[in-house]
Amino acid sequence: MTSIHQPLTRPGSSPMAGVDALAEGSAMHLDIPTLTLASLLMGVGASIGFTSLMTVLHTQRVLRIWVAAIWMSTVAITLIGLRNHVPDLFSIVLGNGLLTASNALALKGIATHLDLSLRWRWPLVFVAAYTAFIAWYAYVTPSLGTRLLIGSLQAMGFNFAFAYLLFRHSKPEIRASCRIAGAVMLVNGLFYFARSLMPLPPGQDIMEAGTPVVATYVIGILTGLASYFALLQLITERLMVDLRRAAQTDGLTGLLNRSAIVGEGRAAMARCQQRGLPFALLIFDLDHFKQINDTWGHDAGDAVLRHVTRVLSQVTRWPGQLASRYGGEEFVLALPGASMQQALDVAERLRHALAHSPTRIGHQSIPVTASIGVTVARPGARFEQLVREADEAMYRTKFDGRNGVSWAELDARRLAEAGDSRC
Repeated sequence: MTSIHQPLTRPGSSPMAGVDALAEGSAMHLDIPTLTLASLLMGVGASIGFTSLMTVLHTQRVLRIWVAAIWMSTVAITLIGLRNHVPDLFSIVLGNGLLTASNALALKGIATHLDLSLRWRWPLVFVAAYTAFIAWYAYVTPSLGTRLLIGSLQAMGFNFAFAYLLFRHSKPEIRASCRIAGAVMLVNGLFYFARSLMPLPPGQDIMEAGTPVVATYVIGILTGLASYFALLQLITERLMVDLRRAAQTDGLTGLLNRSAIVGEGRAAMARCQQRGLPFALLIFDLDHFKQINDTWGHDAGDAVLRHVTRVLSQVTRWPGQLASRYGGEEFVLALPGASMQQALDVAERLRHALAHSPTRIGHQSIPVTASIGVTVARPGARFEQLVREADEAMYRTKFDGRNGVSWAELDARRLAEAGDSRC
């Protein structure tokens, strides 16, 4: 986000002065009005661009926050650029207040992007305190230099906060864009830190501050543009992750789909074999599920599947587990590092939890039980073999009366090795 502070035009001049000079054929002069206009046009362009992007990527909830922040920043720059054309209460106080509020919104957006909880109280307190300081040094003790210093420090603080969150809390799947955006925000913060060390202008007219202040405006525009591209990169990588996840996820339950569990299961099993760790696999099938659909309807059947998914996530919390809706009413649960006894314990907890937590739809209660098969990988085994072994054990459970747990025995494993893979 850009940060521009205090009187940006000569008394009686217009923000369009730079454009007028060009129209007269004179060489372009990088004065404050020209730079203000460039910053304003960049902000309007970014606001429109991000807004149009939001209408297409409406599932990206963080985009709404960032769009609001960009528009707020654009309005703030407009008010500040209208100094000497609107009352100072709007240009100096409200303009700077909106500018720091836009930074607070951007911070909220980054926290949301990283799935972090950020309370509004402290950002709002900071915005109120900053606006009060600006008003004090605009009316009670007028000082352009102090306002510039305060503005630089608040922009520095927010950019360092952006960078900290992006570096510290980025998840592996979005780490590349977070690191790039974090580096951009860190550079922005260092720029505002350097700007805070500049000699303060002696008067109340920023036009008298000379070349150093103009140079900071040029750099500020460039860093603001880099920030917009950093936000775009964050959104793009998040969208790519969401698309990959959607391709690997069952739409009804949110679990991995069949192809995803096979791919990720093979990789997890290979890692366990390399480290000499066990690898267990459970397959369970809901008992009499066809009767549930026939009696209660397919909507009720879908509700049962979602209920089973919730129970599964609550009961089986094994580190690195992979859960999948393998097809229809059949589920697969992979437990990297679990021995046979540990897998049997997990299976029994799951069976017991399902049997004692019927699905409730309004005032109706639908009982749910499952038949579970368990197996553990041997050296050199393939994931496909484990699926077949656990499947054979699960069907033995059904043959024995359902609502139980069985484990793959040696004879069943030999049959699985000789048979075709279900994967």
